[in-house]
Amino acid sequence: MRGVPRPDLRPELFAAADRILVRDGAAGLTSRAITDEAGCAKGILHNHFDGLEGFLVDYAADRVQRAVDQLSSLPDRAGQGDVLDNLTEAAVTLFNSGALPTAALISARPALATRIGTAIAADSALSASEQIFAGYLSAEQSAGRLPSDQDTHTLAFALVGSIHHLFFTSQGAELDPARVRQIIRTVLHL
Repeated sequence: MRGVPRPDLRPELFAAADRILVRDGAAGLTSRAITDEAGCAKGILHNHFDGLEGFLVDYAADRVQRAVDQLSSLPDRAGQGDVLDNLTEAAVTLFNSGALPTAALISARPALATRIGTAIAADSALSASEQIFAGYLSAEQSAGRLPSDQDTHTLAFALVGSIHHLFFTSQGAELDPARVRQIIRTVLHL
């Protein structure tokens, strides 16, 4: 639809990239494939995103931020369910939903790694996720479900760092919830 303003363009293009990534892998993310999938003009990525690379950087940052946003309700779950289950589900959701597309892009286009890393760091996605985990752990302490002498910020840092390492050594595969659960159990001494 050339010449017609589309306020929903950004989410449509990102959703198109999601579908292509699932169907064709990161190598399938070309300008033409994305714009064809979204049903928009071929030059749109150059006009609105500084080309394909600019689009891919924005896409990766958006997917990581979206994963962090999904995690934001974790502290509200304090006092409900099992602590280990809550943390495992949150960690798997965070890394599988936001990090997988980003890792796939970096693997397929290593030259984008620095730009994606800068965009993600600018959004402080990992710091935000650490704060969310720390907030949850603190809320569980207040509920009496975790020992009160534990440093929740250090525990959150250790959890996010350990699972981040597991993710990046899993060679693009989704995280194994059993392995994530074991890491959390060990770090928290549960």
